[in-house]
Amino acid sequence: VLSTNKVPSLRSVKLCWSMNESLVPLCEGLSRGRVGPPTKLEMKLMPAGEGCNVKAGVSGLAQVIRKGKLSGLYRLTLRPEDRVVSDAEWESFGEAFTHAEASLESLQSLSLQTDSYMFMSQTDWFSAFLKGMSRGSGRLPALCSLSCPRRGANSKTGFEGLSALVRNGNIPSLGDLKVDLGRLGHERAQTFGSALSSPHISSLRRLDVSLGDSFPPFVVDEVRVLSGGLSSGHLQGLRELCVTGLFVADNVRALCVGLGSGKLTSLWKLDLNHNYLGPEGGRALSELVSEVLVAEKLPSLRTLSAQTADLADEGVRALIEGWTNREPPPLQCVDLGGDALSHDVVNPLLRFLGSKRLPALQSLNVSGPDSGLDSGSFGDPVNPWTQASRDLARNTLFRVFPEIVNIL
Repeated sequence: VLSTNKVPSLRSVKLCWSMNESLVPLCEGLSRGRVGPPTKLEMKLMPAGEGCNVKAGVSGLAQVIRKGKLSGLYRLTLRPEDRVVSDAEWESFGEAFTHAEASLESLQSLSLQTDSYMFMSQTDWFSAFLKGMSRGSGRLPALCSLSCPRRGANSKTGFEGLSALVRNGNIPSLGDLKVDLGRLGHERAQTFGSALSSPHISSLRRLDVSLGDSFPPFVVDEVRVLSGGLSSGHLQGLRELCVTGLFVADNVRALCVGLGSGKLTSLWKLDLNHNYLGPEGGRALSELVSEVLVAEKLPSLRTLSAQTADLADEGVRALIEGWTNREPPPLQCVDLGGDALSHDVVNPLLRFLGSKRLPALQSLNVSGPDSGLDSGSFGDPVNPWTQASRDLARNTLFRVFPEIVNIL
């Protein structure tokens, strides 16, 4: 029905299918004609359960794509679970997407996902898939969003495929990229760095980077590679940067090299949420960010989000001091939710807000009593006097600046 245009008025189709042998008859039906514009096709290929023949489904879909039968495909989510499919087979599947006759000119979004039980694998299926994509002679001219999943804890693969796709100009419209750089190491991280240093990455507008788990937190090589890309001059159109997994001060310092390069002139949102830096890391974040988070370096920055980054009182004081001595960016929103502020920092913060050093500021978010930071380490209750100080700090800020301060 779909491929032979039996319903000519149909404009949008969403298929959620298991990645097993049941894909084979579906692909046979699709191969009888073509699903193309103006019909828009979204496919979600999900886990199929143990014992299912994932190979047959992957092979059948690759043939349909290679023959140009899915030119209307505009959004694809892949989440396999069967480790029976070899790297060579994933590469062959990926190569179908950039086959000369694939005609995937409408594909805009590609989301690659991994089941949690595959986390201990030494190979990442999506690395092989992207490597295969990079071998084809065709392009994906409309692909603007690419999301890569969490890498395996024991993975030995890097981002060679993604790097080649970018450097070869196969994905010229890429605007939104999500990657996990955890546990890459210096040599393999360089494969990602070469993508960020390519002139073909200039279309990127949003970059979401995870640096992995907190144990161990030693990912400074990966952060340095990320900073190198931010400093390359090819990301001047980048508007949003999200980085999680910094955890320690050395990683913060490495990131600030890229942030302070002066090459991110279009960046309007910096998201440093959920980095759990601890007192030393939070202090380093504030001190260093107060040096690079200035109008001279980031002239377009409108939003700074640092929820649960452990800035605390000392960190906020460092921000205030930096923005008092140097011109801050034109911030409209500062989000400090999850950062434990006491009454000791209220007066400096009140004086700073009253000074209008941030004339465009529309909202300052601080945590309320139900946010979870009214517990000590491992969930133990904090000292009642500390609790009272935090409550007083929040209430005082809200009372003086109710139009700006939001208690989350």
